[in-house]
Amino acid sequence: MNPALINRHDYPELDAILWDRADNYIDPKVAFHLYEERWRFVAQERLRDHERALIAELAQTYGHGHMLVA
Repeated sequence: MNPALINRHDYPELDAILWDRADNYIDPKVAFHLYEERWRFVAQERLRDHERALIAELAQTYGHGHMLVA
């Protein structure tokens, strides 16, 4: 396993929005884009601090500090 990949099972809301994928590990850039595209399905009230930190880090790295959500 590539250490740069994200273990989906460490992040419950990410795991939930990956309903159409079987991979246990996901590329961070793909995770960022899926968070953006499927944000309406993320139960924000259930986000844990470590997942909020992941989202912020992904937004900083791949979204230049922003996440575009509908």
